[in-house]
Amino acid sequence: MRGAVLLSLYAGLFLTTGDFAAAAEEVTRTRTLSAADVSALVVSAKVGDVRIEPGDGEAIVARVTLKAKRTTGVFSALPDVKTLDMSVTTRGDQLRLEVDAKNIEERWLIRMPRKLISAIEVKAGVGDVSITAPARRLEVDLGVGNATIDVASGAISLQVGTGDATVRTTLANAGSIEGKTGVGSVSVSGLDGTVNSRAVGSSVRGTGRGQEPIDVAVGVGSLSLNFR
Repeated sequence: MRGAVLLSLYAGLFLTTGDFAAAAEEVTRTRTLSAADVSALVVSAKVGDVRIEPGDGEAIVARVTLKAKRTTGVFSALPDVKTLDMSVTTRGDQLRLEVDAKNIEERWLIRMPRKLISAIEVKAGVGDVSITAPARRLEVDLGVGNATIDVASGAISLQVGTGDATVRTTLANAGSIEGKTGVGSVSVSGLDGTVNSRAVGSSVRGTGRGQEPIDVAVGVGSLSLNFR
């Protein structure tokens, strides 16, 4: 009986050690995608970081690093990341990038082409999002984490459930400006807007010299609006 118990313990230790080894494994996938017929880019990520930056070519270069990480329960199975790849789909002129798998951490780096596209959209569950590539419309919907949009032009819509949001753009780009936090603070620079502070949240409204709407909302966290 004692031997059976020890064997069971050793087996549990082996499985746990193997699980940790799988969790530490990661793989990177890179795709170079034609942007000739693309007007909108949509990136979806469950857990991880997304960075979208300007590139210097005519194509969209997407790179994602995948790491096995338990995100859906202590007894859930970890994937073999060597078998995973990014999913690339198109619908009309929309290009969509994502990874269809559970229990992974995703780190995206996407470099955009020189041409200005109509829209960049990011939908993320948990992580950090950063966009410095321009588009006519930029939209981020983030559940938990920090999000930054830093562009000279374009309409901006940024929603963060819990975390911090930062928007940097030009006053010449901005039209109507609205920002609010449910619980947290709002800071503004470069704009003669009015900040209203409540017991638990804050809001700001203003108008820039341009035409593009700037709309930012944070559930719990802080909001920073910077105009240059």
